[in-house]
Amino acid sequence: MDVISELMGVPAADRDELRRLADLVLHRDDGMRDVPPEGIDAALTLVGYYADLLAERRRAPRDDLTSALAVAEVQGDRLADQEIIAFLFLMIVAGNETTTELLGNAIFWADRNPAQLASVLAEHGRVTKWVEETLRYDGSTQLLARHLRRDVTLHGRVAPAGSKLVLLLGSANRDEEVFPHGDDFDLDRDTSALASFGGGRHYCLGANLARLEANIALDALLTRIRGYTVDVSRAERVHSVNVRGFASLPVTLQPR
Repeated sequence: MDVISELMGVPAADRDELRRLADLVLHRDDGMRDVPPEGIDAALTLVGYYADLLAERRRAPRDDLTSALAVAEVQGDRLADQEIIAFLFLMIVAGNETTTELLGNAIFWADRNPAQLASVLAEHGRVTKWVEETLRYDGSTQLLARHLRRDVTLHGRVAPAGSKLVLLLGSANRDEEVFPHGDDFDLDRDTSALASFGGGRHYCLGANLARLEANIALDALLTRIRGYTVDVSRAERVHSVNVRGFASLPVTLQPR
């Protein structure tokens, strides 16, 4: 949260409240698929906040992403206020929640696979493999929606142009034809074909930042501990249609 907020120019005093609002936007109670009233209110509050932030940066630009977007121009074309606000809104959700859940998933699955955890505790250079295998095995984004602009034929069936398609990234990352023994959490596997960040023109804008944050955070953890255990019985999952991870993950650390 601090990293993406710093980039956008959000004051430190506002960040906890923005995180609370972003969590409300994503939260879904069991059985609910539509956006609940609390989520709608939170979304409108976030839009209002970023509208005010943008207006302030137009009056007094600073060295941050919001100011840069306000003056950005390509071949005479500039972003409208609503486009900038929509981008900032996206960043507070996609640039915060997904990386947070990635870290929790990494901690959880390494604990559930002691041999893999032992390997990173013994060799901190394997942190990148830990991050990449977590992205594949249990990424924080499990599905994406797309609108087809042309007919697409897959496995003998045609999805016609104009259709709405749900892409199950979590399933693609367990495809046995691409990832043999895909249900095993294995830090030594080749993860170069993982689908977690999408592809093409829709490839995740923050993929490099998410990887960097996760690598730094997990490496910093390993330098301070000899090991850890997760209290699985007290772990609480995030309630969301799309985001997969933990709202609470109690961990007992063994300091060095």
